[in-house]
Amino acid sequence: PESFIHSDDIDVSTINLNTNTSVYFSTLKVSPYTANNTGTLFLGTLSGRLYKVNSVNSNPSVYEIGSSNFPLGAISSIDIGQNENEIFVTFSNYGISSIWMTYDGGNTWIEKESNLPDMPVRWGILHPEDINYALIATEIGVWETSNLSDQDVIWLPSINGFANVR
Repeated sequence: PESFIHSDDIDVSTINLNTNTSVYFSTLKVSPYTANNTGTLFLGTLSGRLYKVNSVNSNPSVYEIGSSNFPLGAISSIDIGQNENEIFVTFSNYGISSIWMTYDGGNTWIEKESNLPDMPVRWGILHPEDINYALIATEIGVWETSNLSDQDVIWLPSINGFANVR
């Protein structure tokens, strides 16, 4: 209710990132590898655009690092591997390639959907010590791979006590 919200309690700040897009951001990821507390932020949009923001805490500089091959769909998650060059991106729409990976900071992207059924991917996470292993949360349960770096990735339903539900 309105009576619980007091304008004095709200701390709002806006940063103009100059992304030249009016589309809403659908996901974000703060890099765990930011040096000197300068802050690196990754932003994904509802229209499949991906940005890297360096020095978000002071003087932000924005770079679009997505691929022209990315689908026009909502980026649902971003995860960072063992450094900021390893970026794992998922999309949450039917009829598109839902999983993408880069090993060079976004210069080249590789589609990694392979044998995964056509379904939205809600979230993806890389193993912190093994870039080949990833888990994804999908429309029909949790799936996993142990060969993400291979050309022919094999996704399998993860049946370790998880139900096949959204």
